[in-house]
Amino acid sequence: MSPRQYCAICRYPQSVCLCHLVRQLDNQTRLIVLQHPSEIRVAKNTLRLLALCLTRLDIVVGETPEDFMAVEHYCRQQPQHVAVLYPNPESAALEQSNSSRVLPKALILIDGTWRKAFRIWQLNTWLHGLRCYHLESPPASRYKRKARAEHQLSTLEAAAHALTLLESLDCDPLYQLQDERQRRLSARGNGLSGASSVLPKPRPQAGW
Repeated sequence: MSPRQYCAICRYPQSVCLCHLVRQLDNQTRLIVLQHPSEIRVAKNTLRLLALCLTRLDIVVGETPEDFMAVEHYCRQQPQHVAVLYPNPESAALEQSNSSRVLPKALILIDGTWRKAFRIWQLNTWLHGLRCYHLESPPASRYKRKARAEHQLSTLEAAAHALTLLESLDCDPLYQLQDERQRRLSARGNGLSGASSVLPKPRPQAGW
């Protein structure tokens, strides 16, 4: 059997290459995603799709404060310019923007299941000292995966909606990429056999 051929750009097998849908989006808000290690090889994870499109995106894999020391240092240097997108009792609605609000230059998201994202939030108390936002009226999720509540979005959807609110970025290409990836997963039996062998390697954690 000949070895599987991979696309050099999207790093998926050439038979399911997504490059015809990949469009670079020049987001001005830097996105910093704290990804739980268990998400790296999940076939339906959407963070790798964001990495194909966004020009300003950093992915840091970990769970404990020790894993995110570089991110914490970055935030402590300019706390007024960094915010967290994570719902909590102190968070404000990102939709309630006005011209007087100082928009964040960097936005932190947490990538993981509800339980694992909550664990990252609980362990990394330095996040609690930053401005926190939640999405009050997000669009209906198009992401087909078990979630704790119907209104929960995929990481891609949350990032896309946040960028739309913060800088009016047209994120339709992101949604289209997610839709196509899900369609192909469904066509292969609602998942991938030997999924870890066909997923792209994690994006380098540039900038840390």
